[in-house]
Amino acid sequence: MSLTRADPAARTLAVNPMDLTVRSVITTIDPDRGGDVVVPTGLRNADEFLLNPVVLWAHQRAQFPPIGVCEWIDIQPRRIVAQTKFARGVPFAEDVFRLYEQGVLRGWSIGFLPRKARRLAGGDPRRPPALRIDEWDLLEYSAVPIPENPAAVTVAIEKGLVTDAALCDWLRGAFEPRDVLRGLVG
Repeated sequence: MSLTRADPAARTLAVNPMDLTVRSVITTIDPDRGGDVVVPTGLRNADEFLLNPVVLWAHQRAQFPPIGVCEWIDIQPRRIVAQTKFARGVPFAEDVFRLYEQGVLRGWSIGFLPRKARRLAGGDPRRPPALRIDEWDLLEYSAVPIPENPAAVTVAIEKGLVTDAALCDWLRGAFEPRDVLRGLVG
């Protein structure tokens, strides 16, 4: 069972328009919105991941093609930093890159398989208990549309900055209320 984690602290650090690269924090040790903690140093398959370093759009494996590849990852005690090279000549990927370049998109999320986890004590008794994922395998990471200002995506579409029709349709529907944490705790 693979899980995804949209970390509120995941953010873009640097953008290089010449190379179509984005350096970003893809996950941190900070609790996510559901209270779960993924320990960055618990990543166990970094070398294996880099053999097929796919970067997806919103964890979509079938609806959209990969948008790029991870050039490198840096596992630090409190976070993981990665550099993503977006696919050149692929309008969908170039549109997503432009959204990061303009600061419209800022978020990243990891798709992973937990190897070793434990429940965390405390929390709201009406919600599933939070997990601490001490060891895990990275399957992919994704560019995700969790901007602070959803209206910014609308402006980008209206200005013609996003040209791929499928991406425009997806972005228009991305901000309907949904349970972002569903699937984090089984």
